[in-house]
Amino acid sequence: MRKFYLSVIAALVGSMTFMACSSIEDNAVVPSDNLSGDIDMFESVKANEGDPAVVAALKSIENVAEVKPFINVGKDPNTALGQCYYIKYKQPVDHNNPALGTFEQQVVLTYVGSNAPTILHTEGYALAGSHGKNLNRLDSIDAPQFMYYYADPERNADGSIKFNTNCVQVEYRYHGFSLPEGDENSFKYLNTEQQSKDLHNIVSDLKKVLLKGKWLSTGVSKNGMTTYEYAYYFPGEMDVYVPFVAPLLYYSKDSRIGDYVVNKSVTDYLPQIKAAFQKCANDKTIYDAVAAAYKKKMETLTIKFKDDSLAFETMSGIINYLFKKQSYGDIEAWSKFIPKDGDAVDKYVDFFMMDENDPRILKKPLEARGPLRWRDDPFERQIPVDIGNIGWDLSWVMDGKVFTDAEKKQMKDYMDNQRDKGSATLDLSGKIADFLKTTTCKMFFVYGGNDPWTGGAIDDPTNENVKKLIIKNGTHNDYIMTYTADERKQLMDFVGSIIFPTSDAK
Repeated sequence: MRKFYLSVIAALVGSMTFMACSSIEDNAVVPSDNLSGDIDMFESVKANEGDPAVVAALKSIENVAEVKPFINVGKDPNTALGQCYYIKYKQPVDHNNPALGTFEQQVVLTYVGSNAPTILHTEGYALAGSHGKNLNRLDSIDAPQFMYYYADPERNADGSIKFNTNCVQVEYRYHGFSLPEGDENSFKYLNTEQQSKDLHNIVSDLKKVLLKGKWLSTGVSKNGMTTYEYAYYFPGEMDVYVPFVAPLLYYSKDSRIGDYVVNKSVTDYLPQIKAAFQKCANDKTIYDAVAAAYKKKMETLTIKFKDDSLAFETMSGIINYLFKKQSYGDIEAWSKFIPKDGDAVDKYVDFFMMDENDPRILKKPLEARGPLRWRDDPFERQIPVDIGNIGWDLSWVMDGKVFTDAEKKQMKDYMDNQRDKGSATLDLSGKIADFLKTTTCKMFFVYGGNDPWTGGAIDDPTNENVKKLIIKNGTHNDYIMTYTADERKQLMDFVGSIIFPTSDAK
């Protein structure tokens, strides 16, 4: 694939848990040299002594290098987790060659009781950040939805939620401060097997010394992929696994996702959306205005491309914005901006250039957090190894009248390259698909009907231990309380009977 395809597209799509294209060619290794100095992760955290018995139990684990109790004050009383313990856990750099030494992996334990159920949040990124950054806000680290769902309805005197589940959150290796090779990462030991073995070590030790109740693992998007990957490598270590919106991708560029964007997601509005895009591809006045706006926006991000790639970059870019609107935007809000035939040019530009962060359609406010450290994105390095990514579908626009023959060929070459030699086959995904057919693990997969990533959903299960639920109006999240009563009941009946067998599932 030509370099301008890779470098520009990869720079564009950073809002998802995933990225749209890898910027890696031939798995080249380019160690980063742009790290900032370390900052004390507890600089802004309210530390305390914690429970002496819990501290003692954690420190009795041979591989625990450090324990720091702290209060998670949260962003507001509804998100405060209360008493937490920050743990530095020593892991082998390479589980298959322990002689290479160890590194320290970041773990946060929210503790309520030894016999209480425990939720393992299988992170796919940094504990307090995402992709190539870590953010100094461990005092307001988020919890999986299950912690809130099973929260005691009675509030503490200060209005905060009282939890009745423990929670263990483990940073994914090579993210944040969990760096197997220090600051000069070659990403040689970055894969799902190594991270699953990281989780296995931590869970095994915590079960031995402290957390004796039932265990559930869960995660959203790549975090959810980490959930089912962990089940594959260590079946039975959890009592139940709940991956949310976690695609099972078979190629480094899986075209099922791009197809879902334009053929299956937000079905109530697809005819209007397609008409608007095809109008852009066939009306030179509209296309020129959109292309100019897109190019100007990219230049503000210091991204430049040659004029002979402008058509490809513009069309794939505005389809990417559609992808992000479908994934995270308030659908009812942004659907009102879909232009129709006869509308002014600026209405087309406004809709195509609108992404999920536009305040007019923002569904969930984003937090302002300062970056702590940056480096090459580990996620980008893992795409061709074993997790895969989006493959774009340009077939519905690439024959537009506004494009030259050379531009049409460029788009066709991209599609052909994606379908054939340009997309690596991920053998692990096939093995996991076979695993799901026979596993005795209790697993409940949840997807959003409007979420493009549902194009990569697991096949409908034939194994009674594995369930799949598509939330009719769901997007790329685990907002359980937005589900219909029936959707919520299906999930919580399955989970509650395992985690809380003596109490009613809520």
